[in-house]
Amino acid sequence: MLRDKPSAMNSPTTIEATPAESTQLADFLSQNILTHRHLDWFSSLDWIGHPPYLIELNGEEIQAALCAAPENAKAAWIRLFAVCKTVDAALPWKRMLPQAVSQLQEMGVSQLATLVLHPWFEALVEKSGFRNRQNIVVMEWQGEFPKRKNLNNDIILRPMHEDDLPEVMRIDHAAFPPLWQNSLEGLTKAFGQTGISTVATLDGEIVGYQISTTMTIYGHLARLAVAPLHQRKGIAFTLVHDLLKQLERLGFWRITVNTQSDNASSARLYQGLKFRRTGEEIKVFEMDL
Repeated sequence: MLRDKPSAMNSPTTIEATPAESTQLADFLSQNILTHRHLDWFSSLDWIGHPPYLIELNGEEIQAALCAAPENAKAAWIRLFAVCKTVDAALPWKRMLPQAVSQLQEMGVSQLATLVLHPWFEALVEKSGFRNRQNIVVMEWQGEFPKRKNLNNDIILRPMHEDDLPEVMRIDHAAFPPLWQNSLEGLTKAFGQTGISTVATLDGEIVGYQISTTMTIYGHLARLAVAPLHQRKGIAFTLVHDLLKQLERLGFWRITVNTQSDNASSARLYQGLKFRRTGEEIKVFEMDL
């Protein structure tokens, strides 16, 4: 792409964001603008240098930015779309999205998805070939433990260590489809922000894990996975039950988890542990590339 910045009289020009634009982009994102940000462990600036990360210039000034940097080889999320409030958001979106899609296709990525957190952004994605195939639902623990405990007494639970993360990533990728997988970098970020993180081992091998976050009196189960060969053996139940016991001892009174609306097995697990839906949902829109 051309990197020559146009004069103010020219039409907007799209360039790939590089570290050279970091300060200008940070300034732009701190302004009073329309912003969609993906909910993950990364900041919007962490993805600079990971294409597609496009910025649209009007003269010397940034007027819009779009990042869809993939975290794995098959799937990507819209991680950022930001636009000046003085600009019709639909115009830079229509100019930049096809460029981002083309780059992703060249990289072999076959699926692009986005969370929808704002009505103005939903209006854009609905007109762009995305489809609402599932939602993220929020569930909250009701403060009691089930009478029937489906615990697996063959496993050993221990705190997660940083050198466990490559094996945790292997389990993560085996347990989830590409859209919901975390990279090693993502899991490392998550681990660095955890309140309590645990691995389940069987004969010395890691077969499952959970990563949670804590803040004041609030806890959130951020990630849970069990290796496919060891699923349906009570390992996930044991991991979450142990987490709830730890959080209860620490005095946390509100504990939540997010899961996909079409993940019936996950819903059964959390319902069996006395989690209930809060009624809060986040729409997930997807596009096949």
